[in-house]
Amino acid sequence: MEFWPEFLASSWGREFVARGGFGVVAGVISGHPLDTIRICLQQPSNNTSAFRLLCNMIKSEGPSSLFKGMGTPLASITFQAKITIFSVTTTAP
Repeated sequence: MEFWPEFLASSWGREFVARGGFGVVAGVISGHPLDTIRICLQQPSNNTSAFRLLCNMIKSEGPSSLFKGMGTPLASITFQAKITIFSVTTTAP
């Protein structure tokens, strides 16, 4: 846990949290439930509407079922966006 104060104290750490971190995390959190529903709709055994599927998932598994498997996209996309933002801000005149 001693890593975080040093990380946030550096200018690179503040830029990561401000530019890459919050925006991408918000995008993943808002879009992941829709991806979960889309994937369930693509299964061949599913003959229902998206709204009915959403209601059934929340009723049977709870609201947290919409966010299953969100850790990997959060970890990978956040760092990918940060690398993109960092390269654009350092190479732009």
